[in-house]
Amino acid sequence: MTQHVSSRKHDPKQKQIYIAGPMSGYPEFNFPAFKTAQYTLERQGWKVWNPAEKDQEVGVVSDKSFATGNDQELMKSGWDFRETYLWDCQKVIYSDAIYMLKGWEKSAGARGEHAVAISIQQRYPEYQIIYA
Repeated sequence: MTQHVSSRKHDPKQKQIYIAGPMSGYPEFNFPAFKTAQYTLERQGWKVWNPAEKDQEVGVVSDKSFATGNDQELMKSGWDFRETYLWDCQKVIYSDAIYMLKGWEKSAGARGEHAVAISIQQRYPEYQIIYA
């Protein structure tokens, strides 16, 4: 499975936010919760970086693991967690905020993204951490 970054363009003055939350082990990797959050945040004027949307672009939804949210099965099909998580963390770092979905505390990946956001916020106090 090849991976790529979304080519969507945005206004560089528009505030950017990354959505973090649990995915593995959730039916459809919890994409519905991510899509709902994206819709709400876009209506508030944010440029949204949604890992579910990015994963959809690279074909995660067509994998047999999608229904159960089994990331181990997804990796067997060629999905690269390291490459994906690097994209995620870069979006956290270069955004203006992070939006933490409910249940993020139970997700190792989301906890890692939260830790990155805290580190950024300590150096850039205007960086926002928003909890659902």
